[in-house]
Amino acid sequence: MLLRFSKTMAWGLLFASTACWVGCAPAPAPAPSPSADSGEDDHEHGEEGHDHDHDHGDHEHGDHDHDHADDHKDGEAAEKPDMKATAAEKPAEKPAEKPEAEKPAAEKPAAEKPAAEKPAAEKTEAEKPAAEKPEMKAPEAAKPEAEKPKAEKPEAAKPKAEKPEAEKPAEANAADKPEMKAPAAEKPAEKPAEKPAEEKKEEKADAAKADAPKAGDKEMAKADPKPADAKPEEKKAEGAVAGDWPMWGGDPTRNMVNKTTGVSTEFEPALEAADGKLLKFTQRLGSQTYGNPVVANGKVFVGTNNGGEYRPQFEGDKGCVLCFDAESGEFLWQLTRDKLPQGRVNDWPEQGICSTPCIEGDRMYVVTNRCEVMCVDVNGFYDDENNGPYTEEVDTDKKGADIIWSLDMIEEYGVFPHNLATSSPVLLGELLFVVTSNGVDEAHLEIPSPRSPSFMCLNKNTGEVVWDSNEPFDGILHGQWGSPAIGEVNGAAQIYMPGGDGWLYAFEPKSGEIIWKFDLNPKDSKWELGGRGTRNNIISTPVFIDNSVILAVGQDPEHGEGVGHIYRVDATKTGDVSHVKPDGSPNENSAQIWHHGGVDEDGSLTGRKGELLFRRTISTVAVHDGLVYAPDLSGFLHCLDFKTGERYWEYDAFAAIWGSPMVVDGKVYLGDEDGDLVILNASKEETPEDEIITKLFDSSIYSTPTVANGKMYVSDRSRLYCFEIAK
Repeated sequence: MLLRFSKTMAWGLLFASTACWVGCAPAPAPAPSPSADSGEDDHEHGEEGHDHDHDHGDHEHGDHDHDHADDHKDGEAAEKPDMKATAAEKPAEKPAEKPEAEKPAAEKPAAEKPAAEKPAAEKTEAEKPAAEKPEMKAPEAAKPEAEKPKAEKPEAAKPKAEKPEAEKPAEANAADKPEMKAPAAEKPAEKPAEKPAEEKKEEKADAAKADAPKAGDKEMAKADPKPADAKPEEKKAEGAVAGDWPMWGGDPTRNMVNKTTGVSTEFEPALEAADGKLLKFTQRLGSQTYGNPVVANGKVFVGTNNGGEYRPQFEGDKGCVLCFDAESGEFLWQLTRDKLPQGRVNDWPEQGICSTPCIEGDRMYVVTNRCEVMCVDVNGFYDDENNGPYTEEVDTDKKGADIIWSLDMIEEYGVFPHNLATSSPVLLGELLFVVTSNGVDEAHLEIPSPRSPSFMCLNKNTGEVVWDSNEPFDGILHGQWGSPAIGEVNGAAQIYMPGGDGWLYAFEPKSGEIIWKFDLNPKDSKWELGGRGTRNNIISTPVFIDNSVILAVGQDPEHGEGVGHIYRVDATKTGDVSHVKPDGSPNENSAQIWHHGGVDEDGSLTGRKGELLFRRTISTVAVHDGLVYAPDLSGFLHCLDFKTGERYWEYDAFAAIWGSPMVVDGKVYLGDEDGDLVILNASKEETPEDEIITKLFDSSIYSTPTVANGKMYVSDRSRLYCFEIAK
């Protein structure tokens, strides 16, 4: 299969997130990479059946055609092109500049520089973001059949019911969220069941998500929804409306499920609110956006780059967090961080801030492009005070960010973030947890700082380090762009950290002791430069539910398609709970409940011999009503049984998927690189073609839709949209 993606790393994360995340180019050894001005830009991959063909030329997000055929194409991944600010109209004829190092899937941050930062002369050069596209395709207009030949999906692509590799099937159906009351660090919450508990019924799950306090057990003020400015003829659904969505995943378990009901799907995006449907406002973002919107206290926060040019005094490429009024869309303030002088090896151009902020009360916690953990006053300088011990802001007017404290992980702990720091923080009582993004050098051959921490726990009030861990030491494969999650097992909290060696680590929150660890790769898998191997690292975020954790593996998107794996792991055990021992023999202490992935050797499950059952992913799963929704980077959304891992169906988006699914009111919402937001039925039955709803946005969607206070916030590459979907 041929697959070429544009730059990123949740992240998001993303990645996504991304979480959010930015990719890197293959290392020069053992197979030398082409130089920055090389004309070789092909990414060819030898997996069968799902070819993504990309024309030579401009490597901007969203411009790729994704063709599906039975052809096999073998080859090596090429280096990533330099991501330039997008032009007003995508010039398909401009070839992208090839970078010399692979880049993480995250945006490039730019920032207000404190007094101690380098002078303007050191700022990374970057093109100013281009103006917004003057025209946007009418949302109701369908994409040409050539771009999305969904009707031509081969019959073989429909999977049969799979007999999963279920080591210990769970006992019942999954609930949306466990009844975890994000316990304070000093006092764990109520005692849950010993083994993966019986999954609750949907009604109880919804109540659990509604009642569960956010991390730190602090209540957050919610925005007072004002009457919508919608046109009289537009229908608005009525139902239960959930409150704020203050962090990546909504709460510390990171499950992408929202309890809002009565949601209208009649919304339509447009460049101007008056031209859309149920569209309250739109606002420009940077030229590239990988951060996910979060909503708290009547404000919405988004990580991006400086392409929005809200602060004329800050020119060029920078990392930013933008803060808007959640009701009107009015711009309030901007956190601005300069680029690191080391360049792309630590701070990839134009990616901005990819970390999704975590909001608690009047504090915002975020990881910047400069590998800083920051605490920021959500009210900025509107209170006419410079709060906190940090008083070195260079921008102290109303539109500037009021930094409370800052921890520079490079300066103080020697962290070497590979291409970008992207982790989305999570809170538990007085404690704040992050993944540092410590990784390999520019040549991808050495780990410059193996003794520097990969995982950190800070005091949320002061920024002081409570504990840190340098696991996996010199076992880091590439970068560490995942984000932590929190679960509660037998009355005690556990912190789940995705490691750069492809292992998932569970830590005791206060001491930092490892409770258990699980290898998410087969023991015979091998890591090879440029994504040519079968061993993967982790970019997705763990999801905790019913005393178990669900997590999948992946790689930098620029490494292309490859075999992937997704696991459900029993969180009640201790020690090395991998499925097999290092020598390949069975592990009697295995915590594997089920595994999905690998290759369908005989074609009995997919109808195609050698077809991949699951591919690399940078997305985070959503678990609802006994079903797991898991996208992979190649453009497939998989629906699996939470109890057994059996596959019910897969949906082909015909475009790369970087974001994560959001389940709300019986529907699954998922964005893709072509700018489509697809809406499917949340069911074990595949959604009929005539019931699939697709909304076309102005550019690629690398983030996950956010639902809060009756509104849906969607960020595409360069714009934020707010829809009034429920009242």
